[in-house]
Amino acid sequence: MYLINKSYLSFILIALFSYAPITLAIDPTSKLPIEIESDRATLNDETGISNYAGNVIITQGLSKLEADNISVNAVNRKIVSIKASGKPAHFIQQVQDEDAPTHGYANTIIYIALDATLKLINNASLVQDNNSFSGEEIEYDIVKRAIRAKGDKAVGTRVKIQYFPQEPESTPIPTNNKAPLNENP
Repeated sequence: MYLINKSYLSFILIALFSYAPITLAIDPTSKLPIEIESDRATLNDETGISNYAGNVIITQGLSKLEADNISVNAVNRKIVSIKASGKPAHFIQQVQDEDAPTHGYANTIIYIALDATLKLINNASLVQDNNSFSGEEIEYDIVKRAIRAKGDKAVGTRVKIQYFPQEPESTPIPTNNKAPLNENP
């Protein structure tokens, strides 16, 4: 296991991710490079586990994951999962053609690459535009942008959803200058 100084982190990250297709919790379809900043980092090529501690920020294009601690599990230099913890950990997913980003908050955020899902656990919330979802656990499908949330009966929490319907688009009513035909004269 290696203890890595902040000045060498960029070099090692480029080496770590240069051989793998880029997939990250925030945007699994992106080919943009991943950048990681932290106060401390350890990487173990033998186990495929890298840990980052102290104000960790992972960015890829317009997407970002911020946490106190992040652990990345990889097999053959391909990301399998990412676990972020904080008070709270926070992710932002910005879709190129959309105005409002999606924000997720939880004490623990787990990304599973195989099914491109984020699990937000413990004090979880997800905000899309003005709409928000909160509960003890939220599962977010990154590709489909689908949400599943649940409370915790043991502690009496429930799922809370605040949803603002979109204003219907006004469509002009076609006008017909001809008088209607009367079939029964």
